Amino acid sequence: MGDNWLGPDTCGVKLAQFEQMTRQMTQAAPKLEELADQLWQSLNGAGVSTAPAMEIKRIAGWASRAAADLRRRNVLAHNLDRQKLAFTISRPDGTYVTLPDRYTDQAAYADGRRVAGLLRRAADGDAAAKAALARVNPEDITPAFAKALLEALGPEGVVRLPIDLTFHLGGDIKQHRDGVDAQARDARQALAILGRSLALGTNPAKRSGYVGQEYLQRLNAAGRANFPPQSRPPHGVVGYQSLSTLLAAAGDARFSAEFISTVGSGMIANDRTHKGRHTWPLPDLAGRYGLGNALDHGTTKVVGGERRTDYLVPLLNAAAASGREGAQALLSQRPFGVWTHDKQHDNATSTLEYLLRDRRAIWGLTDHGDALGKVIKTASTGTDKDSERIAFEAGKILADDARKYYKVAKVDGDWSIKLDDGKKTELDALSGLRPHMADVLASHITKVNDEYGVSILGADRSRAPVSDTDLDYLLLEVSRDANAFDKLLNAQIAHAQVDIQQAAATGDRTRLKNAVVANAQIFGHLLEARNQAVYAEHGRVEAVNKELQAKVARLAAVISDAGAAGVGSRGGPVTQLAYNHLVAKQLEKVAAQVAKPLEQKPDAVTDRPTTNAEAIEELFGQMLASSLVKQPEVTGKELRGKPFATDDEPPRLRPLDSLGPEQYEALLRWADDRYSVRELQERAGGAMATGISQATGHYRTDDGRFNVEPSGQR
Repeated sequence: MGDNWLGPDTCGVKLAQFEQMTRQMTQAAPKLEELADQLWQSLNGAGVSTAPAMEIKRIAGWASRAAADLRRRNVLAHNLDRQKLAFTISRPDGTYVTLPDRYTDQAAYADGRRVAGLLRRAADGDAAAKAALARVNPEDITPAFAKALLEALGPEGVVRLPIDLTFHLGGDIKQHRDGVDAQARDARQALAILGRSLALGTNPAKRSGYVGQEYLQRLNAAGRANFPPQSRPPHGVVGYQSLSTLLAAAGDARFSAEFISTVGSGMIANDRTHKGRHTWPLPDLAGRYGLGNALDHGTTKVVGGERRTDYLVPLLNAAAASGREGAQALLSQRPFGVWTHDKQHDNATSTLEYLLRDRRAIWGLTDHGDALGKVIKTASTGTDKDSERIAFEAGKILADDARKYYKVAKVDGDWSIKLDDGKKTELDALSGLRPHMADVLASHITKVNDEYGVSILGADRSRAPVSDTDLDYLLLEVSRDANAFDKLLNAQIAHAQVDIQQAAATGDRTRLKNAVVANAQIFGHLLEARNQAVYAEHGRVEAVNKELQAKVARLAAVISDAGAAGVGSRGGPVTQLAYNHLVAKQLEKVAAQVAKPLEQKPDAVTDRPTTNAEAIEELFGQMLASSLVKQPEVTGKELRGKPFATDDEPPRLRPLDSLGPEQYEALLRWADDRYSVRELQERAGGAMATGISQATGHYRTDDGRFNVEPSGQR
């Protein structure tokens, strides 16, 4: 039946009429076969075409196959009805049993309804039901199975079932009863089945398995409910704590953007109501019932006890793993529509601001913002406008908050950044977010460079997502983590490589000079942010400087091919999208080269630099020499016989990591004679110093009168 009261890929049947149709088709098939045989004999005997008989024979074959299919469906429909596993719908013209269109889906639907009953019995402690569930592989669950299971349990049952399972398990753990490890395994299996079904059944893309938007709304209502009904946290459970546990149990199953947007936003809205209370943050069920590691994947020996959990962590992990659309929808929402920012109204803040700012100290109790960092990275590392918007909105929030923790004050006679010992815990509550935020900035490194460049040129900043001062405070916050700083440094190196290669390809000396200066200034901002972050707490920056100096000695292998694929046949510029792609590809090479074990890294082609200025000049020297030697005006005749060129015809530049010290020095001398590279290297060193001065000029006292001194002057 095709009426609009049926869902997609679903049919409705009247059992009596369906059985009658099945019987008629079963009787018709052999009669058609007999008729075809008789007709063929008559036509053949008359010496005329037997085509009509063959057509009837074809129809008879179809009828035979259709009859067999109908018989299977009829038996399944009657079994579902008899076992009370099917939904029935009463219409003015009769009562219908609803079934999926395809037989395989019908069989899966029947299995889903059956497993729903097993889950209920398992929650009541039925050993046979637990044994039956152990034979269900969550990886094999289909959309039709998931839909049947969710429909059979209903939204409240989906929420209630994990509570029952974990409540009993928690009691057994506290009483140190025998068999706890097996019971925990059974609970994990049941939760995995239910969690994966929840992911599949609430995804509109799974047409035959989608339970519908109304089901999601009812699931949200069950999430807001208290169990038992008259209880309040910390007594009893909020339904969202159960849904959080299912999100974690679903493993690598992807949840739809609709689920993340609807149920996820409901979970965050509920979390807001607990802000400032002793119940904030609400735990998942493992934390609520003191299950310890009992629900952790792969646990073989249960260790119970209190473990601080946060019911938003599984949500954010699920949103991060489920794709950009859902992550963006979750972070972009406001609880009551679009509001202007109002500090006096907590509900006016966006979800992103609430999670980053209002909840900052709370993250320090659990994963230190790791899950939040993952979902921000998923939402903001694309090439679309929403990705860029979320990236810099998050950056602006972190930069504004960094000003509260990094204060400029007199230390041993110098104006320096000082950390308030009483606020270090709150500052590092988001330590797990920093590497992810570095990935976000790395993916938008071209935009970061553009924003600094606009500020340097003094253009109108009224519509800019962040100011240059914001960026310096953001770098200060993120580069507090050494791994995050390394990611930023790699990204800027990749950007500089491509930028210089592109500028060199034009043959325009002014453009090349501007590329060198602009990129070197950003290195100054980045290096000084890291130095200031370390100096604020340790008073030592030598190790930070060594990071850059050692990195230069390791990067020769990836310098020579930077940006080559993006240069047109006439040396023209590539599109912005292609340019960003080049930077991303080069970043992959830089990161891979730096991550190699030390013994796999190429020997330095020159002595290691001993200062940051020398390191920057050395880095730009490599970039410039390898870029300029590839220009069209450099002929094979000019390279023939040079120690840094191959013996091919025509000769080419040898890979930089294959050059010995003498060959490399010869390359630099040639590049300097031909293009005045040393003058550009010196400009790079000076531009880095300018970038350092610009950055320290932004780190000022609250009254704006004094700024910190550059780390190199202490």
